[in-house]
Amino acid sequence: MKYLALLLMLAPAVLSGAWLRLQSSNFELYTNAGDRIGRQTLQRLEEIRHVFQDAAGSRPTPLPVRVFVFGSDRAMRDFRPSSNTRGFYQSGPERDYIAMVNGEDVYRIVFHEYIHLVLHHSTSSLPRWLEEGTAEFYSTLEAGKSRLLLGRVIRQHVQVLRTLGWLSAAELGNVGRDSESYNEQEKAGVFYAQSWALVHMLNMSPRYRKQLPYFAEMLGQAVPVELGFEKAFGVSLEKALLDLRSYVSEGRFAVLAIGWRQATEADIESEAITEEQAELAQVDLLLRAGKGAEAGKRLKKLSQEGTGPGELETALGLYHLSQKENGLAREHLRKAIDERSAPADAYFEYAMLLRSAGGNTGEVERLLRETIGRNPKHAEAHFLLGLGASQKGNHKEAVSLFEQAVAVLPRQSYFWHALAFSYHQLGQQGPSRRAARKAADSASTPHELEMAQAALRLTPSTAVAVAPVPKEAVHVPDGWKMRQGDGHLEGVLEHIECLGTAARFQIRSEGKAMLLWVEKPGEVLLKTASSITFEFTCGTQKLRHVAVDYVARPDAGRRTVGEITAIEFQ
Repeated sequence: MKYLALLLMLAPAVLSGAWLRLQSSNFELYTNAGDRIGRQTLQRLEEIRHVFQDAAGSRPTPLPVRVFVFGSDRAMRDFRPSSNTRGFYQSGPERDYIAMVNGEDVYRIVFHEYIHLVLHHSTSSLPRWLEEGTAEFYSTLEAGKSRLLLGRVIRQHVQVLRTLGWLSAAELGNVGRDSESYNEQEKAGVFYAQSWALVHMLNMSPRYRKQLPYFAEMLGQAVPVELGFEKAFGVSLEKALLDLRSYVSEGRFAVLAIGWRQATEADIESEAITEEQAELAQVDLLLRAGKGAEAGKRLKKLSQEGTGPGELETALGLYHLSQKENGLAREHLRKAIDERSAPADAYFEYAMLLRSAGGNTGEVERLLRETIGRNPKHAEAHFLLGLGASQKGNHKEAVSLFEQAVAVLPRQSYFWHALAFSYHQLGQQGPSRRAARKAADSASTPHELEMAQAALRLTPSTAVAVAPVPKEAVHVPDGWKMRQGDGHLEGVLEHIECLGTAARFQIRSEGKAMLLWVEKPGEVLLKTASSITFEFTCGTQKLRHVAVDYVARPDAGRRTVGEITAIEFQ
C-alpha cells in the first residue's frame, strides 16, 4: 500500500507535464518528460563530453550548454525547424542549445546533436553528408566501465537503404540545409541513412579506414572534398558508393572497442520550477531559433503575469530587436541592465543599439567589457573590442581579442579577416596569410570572399629558394610526367557539374564564365598550401577564388575551352 500511496503522490506531477530543471557539472537541462529521463540524458552527455575531452585534451564545448527534452511531439511542435525534426542544435552568443523530443531514440539524438555542437566550435564548414554522417556515426557510442563501443548498426538506416532509392554521388554531395533531400521526410531518411553508412564504411572498412587519416589531412589542406576523396582513397565518391552498396548488403557492420577509463557518475541536481520559469527558458530558445512570432505570444502572457523582471526585460528586448523595433528593444534592455542581474546579452545588444545610433564610443566599450565580464566566451564582444583596438593602432591587443573570438566561433569569416589584418600590421606575415585563408574558407557571401581575397593580397605567398644538391641525372619517361598546361586562369569557382568520374568547372574571370573539363580528378595537380578545410560539392559552389593551369583544347560538345591540369584554391 505504501508504494501505491507514493505512486498516487507522484502521478499528478507526471500527468501534468511539470517542468524540471536539472544541472550537472557541464550541462543544464529543462524537461517535462520526468526526472529519470532528465538524469539519464545528462549522464549520457557527461560521458560523451568526457570522451571528447580525453581525445582532444581540451574543453570541447567553450560555451555553456542548455538542453531541452520535451515530453511529446506536441510540446516540441513550436520549436522544430521542420516537421520531421526530432532534435536539433542551435548556437547562440551566451550558450549553445540542444533540443529533442523524448522517445526510444532520445539518447542517440542527444549524441548526434552534441557532435554538431563540437564541430561548430572546432572546424570550418564541412559538406552536409560528412557532417551529418559523422554525427550519426557517433550517435551510437556506448561508454562502459573500461571500454567504448563505436560503430553500432542503426537498423532503421539499413532498412531504408535496402528499400528506397539511393542518392547519386552528385546528389549526395550537393545536399545543403535548404535541399529537399535534407527536409522532406522520405528523402531526408535516405540522405541520413546513406551519409551514416558512408561514414561507417570509411571508419570501419579495412579498405578505406587506413586511408582515412590521409583524407582528413587533405581536408585540412583546403583540398576540395571530391578531389581529396579520390586522392586519399584511390576511387571517386561515385565508385565508393558502389562499394557502399556491397558493404550494406553484406550487413557486416563492425563495432570498434576502445579501452578507456569511465568518468565517475555525474553529480546531478534536480529541482521543480514554476511554469513561468519554464516559459522564459523556452522563449529564450524560440528567439535563438528564429521563432519570433511564437516567442512574442508567450512573452505577452508572461508580461501580464509579471514574472522575473531582469530576465523578462531581457527577453522582451531581444524579441523587439528581432522584430526590428529598436526603440522598444532599447527601452527594455535598459531596464534589464538597471536590474543588475541581466545576462551578458542584455549588455551586448544594448551596446549594439547605442553604437548604431552613434552613441558615445567610451560607453559602448564599457558595455562590451561588461559583456565579457559576465560571459568571457562572448565571441562577438571580443571581436568588436578587437576592432576598437585595431582602429587605435593597438594591434597586439587586437590580435589577442580576435584570437579569443575565432577560438569560440571558427566559422566566422569576418573574424578571420580582421585577425589577418592585425597580424599583417604586426609584421607577422605567415599567421596573417593563414588567417586570410581561413577567412576565404569560411566566406559565405561575395563580400566576405572579396574581403578575404584583399587580405590574401596583403601577404603574397613566397617560396624560399634552396640550393639544389647535385645528383646523378635521372631520366623520367614522358608517360610518367604530369601534363603541363599552356594556359592560366584566375577567377571565382561558381559551379561544378559532376559527370560520372569527370567534371565540368565553371570559373568566372573578368566577368566572363569559362567552362573547363576535368577528365580524371585524381590526375589534377593540387597546388594548395592552405591549412584550412574547403567545402566542395557538385553543383553551385560556395564562392572561392581559384587559379588553374589548363591545356587549351576547345571542345564544342563539352562546351569547354580546355582541360585543367593543376588547380590552387586560394
